Formats: sequence, C-alpha cells, structure tokens
Amino acid sequence: MPGQETGAPPVIVTLPAQINAATAEQAARRISAAFTPGVTVVIADLTATACRDRSAIRHLLRAHRKATARGGQVRFAIRPGGPLHRITEFADSHPLLAVYPTLQHAIKADYPRHPAIARRPGGHQHLIAI
Repeated sequence: MPGQETGAPPVIVTLPAQINAATAEQAARRISAAFTPGVTVVIADLTATACRDRSAIRHLLRAHRKATARGGQVRFAIRPGGPLHRITEFADSHPLLAVYPTLQHAIKADYPRHPAIARRPGGHQHLIAI
C-alpha cells in the first residue's frame, strides 16, 4: 500500500535512565546490534535517559554514523528540553540526524525535526539534506 514502509518494522532500543562514559559504549553497541538482517530503522528511546557526559553522546552519534554508512537509520526519541538537549541542539546543525520529541513520533516518523523526508514513488522514505 502506498505510503507505508516496507520491510521490518523499526526496532526500539530503550536506553537506561543514566548514560555515562562507561555505559555509553555498551548503549551504542546495543543500537548497532539491533540492525539484524532486514532491519533498516532502529529507534533509540532516550526519553527517560539523563546524560551529562559529552563523550557518552559521541558514542551514540557514532552508532548513528555507523548505521547511516550501512544504509540504516537511527531515530533518536528525546524529550524537548530534557537532559539530552545537546543531541537535539546538534540536530539543528546536522541535517541527517533524526530527532523526535516522543517515541510515538519516532515510530510514526511523522514529526521529523531533522531530517527532511522526501517521499518517492512506492512510498519509500529517503533522507535529503536541507
């Protein structure tokens, strides 16, 4: 049916309440490991996660870059004004980082803060830089 994604549904990886430099690498590995055959979208649920360590955020962004290089997408669900606002601020300057205000928005992909999403014939979604 046009307008629907094909393939496996997004996989949701719920991250712990606190991420620091020691646990961020493990969190990034969990995100990367979720990309099993057929999975093209992983949602990192950070809606209840606090993080005050920039190196921890770098690990999460590294998982995003790794997925993108393999043709996948990591969608970050981050509460606006929440403790992970730094990723949200980074999304403002990085056109291919997908940040959503709630898990439901990330699942539906109907409220992209970034990236701009262009619909192509057949209903496939492709990222475009804005």
